[in-house]
Amino acid sequence: MLKATRHYAYNIFILLFITLNILNTYFLTTSALNKYIAPFSHTFIGELTAIIGNAGILTLIVMIVSLLFKSLRGRMIALTMITLILNLMIFALGVFNLYYGTAFAVYMLDIFNNPSGGFAGQTAVEAFKELIVYYRIVVLIPFMILTIWTSINFKRAKGLRFTLEYKKVMIQILAICIMTITTSMTFSYQLKEDMPIQSAVSSYAIQNYGVYPYYIQSFLGFETIIDAEEVLEISSDQDALDVLKMYNKNVSSYTNYFNGQTYSNRLTTNQADVDYIDPSIKNGTSLHGILKDKNIVLVHLESFNYFLLQNPYTRDNMSFLVNLLSQSYTFNNFYNNVGMGVSSDAEFSVLTGLNVQGDRTLYWDFEDIDYDLPSIVKYFGIEGYDRTAVHGDYGAFYNRDNVYPNMYGFDMNYTLENFIEDGYDTSVGYLYDEENGLRHESPWVSDYYLADFISSEGQTADEPFMYYPITMMGHTPFDYGPDGNSPDIYENYAPYIHDITLKYLNYANYYSETIKRYFVGDGGIDQTIDDTVYIFYSDHGSGLKNGDLDVLFDREISDLEERQILQQTLAFIYVPSNESYIDFGDYQIRKGLLRGEQDLVRSEVDLYRTIIELFDLPVGDDAYYGVNGLSTEPTFALDNRIMDVVTDDAFFSLRNPQLTFPVQEALDISYIEYLKKYKIFSDYLLSSNDKVKTLNDVLNE
Repeated sequence: MLKATRHYAYNIFILLFITLNILNTYFLTTSALNKYIAPFSHTFIGELTAIIGNAGILTLIVMIVSLLFKSLRGRMIALTMITLILNLMIFALGVFNLYYGTAFAVYMLDIFNNPSGGFAGQTAVEAFKELIVYYRIVVLIPFMILTIWTSINFKRAKGLRFTLEYKKVMIQILAICIMTITTSMTFSYQLKEDMPIQSAVSSYAIQNYGVYPYYIQSFLGFETIIDAEEVLEISSDQDALDVLKMYNKNVSSYTNYFNGQTYSNRLTTNQADVDYIDPSIKNGTSLHGILKDKNIVLVHLESFNYFLLQNPYTRDNMSFLVNLLSQSYTFNNFYNNVGMGVSSDAEFSVLTGLNVQGDRTLYWDFEDIDYDLPSIVKYFGIEGYDRTAVHGDYGAFYNRDNVYPNMYGFDMNYTLENFIEDGYDTSVGYLYDEENGLRHESPWVSDYYLADFISSEGQTADEPFMYYPITMMGHTPFDYGPDGNSPDIYENYAPYIHDITLKYLNYANYYSETIKRYFVGDGGIDQTIDDTVYIFYSDHGSGLKNGDLDVLFDREISDLEERQILQQTLAFIYVPSNESYIDFGDYQIRKGLLRGEQDLVRSEVDLYRTIIELFDLPVGDDAYYGVNGLSTEPTFALDNRIMDVVTDDAFFSLRNPQLTFPVQEALDISYIEYLKKYKIFSDYLLSSNDKVKTLNDVLNE
């Protein structure tokens, strides 16, 4: 009787081990348990497949432990410790999802190639603080329950051993094989039918295949790879060109999918939304080439969310930026196109007009794939421009010291190492306000100095130039800002929001003041460069996923709306006059020669086309896919990581298009298929180093 009781306790333990560890996976697959994820629509087949897949791996673990340990105590202790490892894995995957918004895949590890510099430790602290506060500690419940059960039955299990029964072992092996084959075949079929997009595979797999089978398969080197060429049924260059024609906008006439109207690669005033074009740059009814031969300073802003301009308190602390926007052409509905490479992906879309795959870091892929791609950098080079990238971080960050000259075509990549060689001392920082003795200290070059450097170089340049300064300071966890974490500036919010949000709000003034520095130097001197166009864009949002937006907007915000707000960034074009000034009291800025506000959806790939057409760059018949930012043409913005789509009517994810913000009727299937095909074709273009060049060569014949 005692022995039967002991066996009963062990059987309960095994049931708990399998059941609890299966239930724990739902913290990675269900938004009701984890608001940081963007799951696919849950289906009966998908759920059943995942349960069987997870159960199969957990059964395999039980079988292996049973072979290694004959005593009941040994098995229970071993399975309890394995549960701890599995629970910590779920926790770690949750941390990854917090920052990257998608499920981890083994090949994503190259994101950690970047030098961590001054923010790695604090970022980890913020992640664990956020996750612990957000009840993530509950992922350890299976370990806790099994520990308690083992403790209760530990004495009674003393001396009880099991004999090896080969018949049972063979039955278990057969059952595991059947479960593995069944789930693998079902998952492969579902994936091909539902979401044949590479960046969606990891999230789709953990939900419809099982967390445990997917990661065991991945760590064994068996990755699920989507063949975009096969999905699109491309077997020749002509097949690829046929797909390209659906999306290529570099043609004299094409029909927009969303409204059925005809547009052209030569924008005219009757299809533009512009308030003012100065006579000095006006070219009749055409807007094509109105900025030709001017210099360009293309400024990459780190983590600037548009809501900083929507909130009245933060807007009041950005007075210079608000005034500058009044003299600019502003994109009020601008979104990122990033993937796993985040900042580097934003650079890629702006400089090449292409969408990244989303599940990897293309800059690091360039170590193995020698991409031959068009870029506005190369086009400006054909026009005789000096092309210099400038950033205050290490050259190795995102592999920029390789990518900038060899993929984009920059003549110079000026980095932290160069600044230090020239005498910049990060230990003392930069004296940006000599009169008041204000100094900005950080592990990187201050964005104040970055702006001063650009202005100094531009004013002494003897040939046309493209300067590409990349700001650094606004990076999560938002340390090293001159205003620190002061609760005084936003005392009305400080008691109700997380520290990391408060630090981000304190960056609002820093953003405005460092943008100001491109035009107004220390002491109020004008350091705007003559005959120069300034284009500012933010790479991505702040990533504040902790509910504080409810406080800042003073209303309850749904998860979908929160994602949209955090993906909306800032972009604007400022074309200063050489002679006319606008007085704002304490300072003057030059009158803007091109002014207006674009309320339609625009994104980073659209900025690429906009620059090409405004500067009349020598693209020939090379394909591009965005819309002109100044036009009235509707389009969409695509987040390549979690497949979020923004249109002028709705925000939704291709992962689950039944859910929209604002809530509306289900989207048309053909509409969804059009967007999916665009994404798959984008992946096809980057599936090898020469796909884009080959197609462009054919177009230019």
